[in-house]
Amino acid sequence: MNQARLLAHVALAAAALTSSAGCVVLRRPTTLPAADKPYVAVLSGEMPEPITMVARHAWIVANVADQGSLLRYELLSRAFKEPTTQPLEYFGEGDVALHGVVEGDRASIRNIVQCLDEETPRYNEEHPDYWPIPGPNSNTYVDQMLRRCKIPVDLPSTAIGKDYRGPIGISTTSGGTGLQVETWIAGVRLGLREGVELHILGLTIGVDWWPPALILPVNPGRIGFDDR
Repeated sequence: MNQARLLAHVALAAAALTSSAGCVVLRRPTTLPAADKPYVAVLSGEMPEPITMVARHAWIVANVADQGSLLRYELLSRAFKEPTTQPLEYFGEGDVALHGVVEGDRASIRNIVQCLDEETPRYNEEHPDYWPIPGPNSNTYVDQMLRRCKIPVDLPSTAIGKDYRGPIGISTTSGGTGLQVETWIAGVRLGLREGVELHILGLTIGVDWWPPALILPVNPGRIGFDDR
């Protein structure tokens, strides 16, 4: 069974659970700050069929507010930076979600952008290959940027690849309040903000402490209140 079929089968099982149990409520609006406000935002979009229900593709948008366009950091086979005037568009046609925004003065946001500029080519050197499951992939890149550039935002549970750490690895969480231990097959994450998560073959189940939610491996990734 190939990776896409495996994800599709998981989607059917998880969708049955969410259809009977409920769905995410009070979801964060997908609205970016005004053009004159410096910020860094983390977004994701649903992947195309057949893995729409269980996978998302993430990217980062930065606005230093002294340039003509926004800056977009993304991985499509290789990580790259490019100017953009369409921060909410991506290669798919599915739902786009905003997972967090870091606002500040120009100097603080410029420092984050400088870090992203330095870490993006470093990521390509560290991860020359691309694997949909368990990674490294586009979500591995975004999660690494969040951790190394100290952007306190969490990706959703369905951002498969966010927890890839190689054959075995230990790191802080992207939200900055916990630790995680990962292998290719399984891993665990524990944090004050992140709650408890168990990772199996790139899929995530768990519980968020606050706001309370059940974390599931199917979009939108949780039953309860949305905080990522």
